[in-house]
Amino acid sequence: MKTTRILWGLLLLAACAGPEVAQDAEYGTVDSWAEEIPVPVDAVVAEPYDYLERTIAISGTIHEVCQMDGCWLMLRALEGQAGVRVHVQRGDNGGYAFTVPTDVSGRYAVAYGTVQPVDTESEDHYQEDAPGAVPELNMIAEGVRIAASAAI
Repeated sequence: MKTTRILWGLLLLAACAGPEVAQDAEYGTVDSWAEEIPVPVDAVVAEPYDYLERTIAISGTIHEVCQMDGCWLMLRALEGQAGVRVHVQRGDNGGYAFTVPTDVSGRYAVAYGTVQPVDTESEDHYQEDAPGAVPELNMIAEGVRIAASAAI
């Protein structure tokens, strides 16, 4: 009987004092697509024309983020250089519907939005901010979920 009380007490103590479970951070609208299975970014990059003008969820590792506003991020596979630049959707007033933190490079993320071809005129601006491989595709994101811990 005494041993049972001690065990129950230890279980209760462990449950109450355990570390807090880290949660993913969500930006923009996530509820509508939370259950959708994301397509890995390397699959999207391998067959870009299969995804053009489609609204999908894409998963990958964040390699760059806009350091001014958090208005875009670059999703890439862990091994690849090619990726998809994810732009934050604009609201009715012309401002960003949401932004992401500027310190999330290296984290796993899932973005949901419409895949589009790269706007080559705008790409010069992005290359000034974060030089690197030019993506084949852009996404206008309705929402982004970023993992609480680093992926790389």
